[in-house]
Amino acid sequence: MYKKPEKKSCGFGRIKPGGTPALWLAIPVGLVAAAVIGIALQSAPIFPHNTMNAWLRALLIGACVAPASIALVWTVVVDRSTIPGALPHPEHSVECTWYDQAAKDSFHLLLAGTGLGAALTSFWLPPMVSWTLIAVFAFAALVFAVSYLVRRES
Repeated sequence: MYKKPEKKSCGFGRIKPGGTPALWLAIPVGLVAAAVIGIALQSAPIFPHNTMNAWLRALLIGACVAPASIALVWTVVVDRSTIPGALPHPEHSVECTWYDQAAKDSFHLLLAGTGLGAALTSFWLPPMVSWTLIAVFAFAALVFAVSYLVRRES
């Protein structure tokens, strides 16, 4: 009896089960995105003109952005179930618990540090330092309040 050979496993996952490898789509789309970003940034007015060939600058920017853009496209198109060794529910892993706890701890320390720092620097340092710390504290508190309200409503 003839048995159809199974597709070779793909270490970086596939677009869908039995589909093409995700990197086959991620690499060309990521390179095109990197080229577009490189061309857009080289034409931005932040660079002094006539210091370097514009195409060389666009190529260098694109080369720097290419790995991140390929990884981003891969993240969007890959099907997690096709990645060997991937957990079916990573949000229930111990690492996710550690991350959540570290985020909570760092947020509370940020609030305590900026509040205490703003109070102490108002006595000994220029006012700009304490205003900066007050702004960081207010921003963190505002982001927390908005996040809390959004989660309460959902």
